[in-house]
Amino acid sequence: MPWTSHVAAITGKGMWIWEWESTDGGDAGEIVQQAVSAGLHQLWVRVGDSMNGFYGAEELDALVPIAHAHGIAVIAWGFPYLWDPVGDARWTAQILDWRAADGQQVDGYSADIEKPTEGVMLSAQRAAVYLELVRQAAGSRLVVATVYPPTDANWDGGYPYEAMAPYVDAFAPMVYWECTDPGTDAALDVARLSTLRPVHVIGQAFNLASVGGRTVSPSGAEIAEFLSAGQRAGALGASFWVWQEATPEEWGAVAAFRWGSLGFRPMPPRSTSTTSRH
Repeated sequence: MPWTSHVAAITGKGMWIWEWESTDGGDAGEIVQQAVSAGLHQLWVRVGDSMNGFYGAEELDALVPIAHAHGIAVIAWGFPYLWDPVGDARWTAQILDWRAADGQQVDGYSADIEKPTEGVMLSAQRAAVYLELVRQAAGSRLVVATVYPPTDANWDGGYPYEAMAPYVDAFAPMVYWECTDPGTDAALDVARLSTLRPVHVIGQAFNLASVGGRTVSPSGAEIAEFLSAGQRAGALGASFWVWQEATPEEWGAVAAFRWGSLGFRPMPPRSTSTTSRH
């Protein structure tokens, strides 16, 4: 189905929110003030998954009106395990149908498409079935696929980018560089994925000690290098995983880097859950 892409909400800088209560104590006002101080343009907030369905309405009720009042977009995201892609699409549609008391809505939805190592029943067909149904529910609203980085193994058939591309407005690769060069990784990922869809890169603001990886969080210099390389490569924007683990040095580097947005305007309030189809 044809639709009109609107990617302004994911231009510029953002931060990912995973566990609400661990993010400034779940205080929406504090979250938005910190986002404003860091010059963020969007917040990516987890609100659903295959285990629990759409569970984040209360968080969206608190966050979206305040964020919009400060010109910050809210991208809802969910984790589909794809055991039942049609069922996953149902709770995703509930996220897209959510409205604040005054009719405001999220500015887009991102699906975190993980691999079988994370318990996901990933295949090209399952991903395509899910995202096609999400696109039908979204109409011309923003849909993003959060994806694995296009390393040689993933790019050469190990991960179904091409099956997802017909249904999304952008790819957001998880570029967690650990001990490699953040700038090189960002540039390669943008170069490859932009042949399919526009790209918003996700950088590393955490350490991998829990999985036996690098125990030191990225430095401010690494954060700046990642942002600069992504910008030069033509990414729409860049965001970081994850708010609750980002260090003061990392926050400082994000705040210091200038990356403007493309005139984002919050999704206009709607009094019903009807979404126009195109």
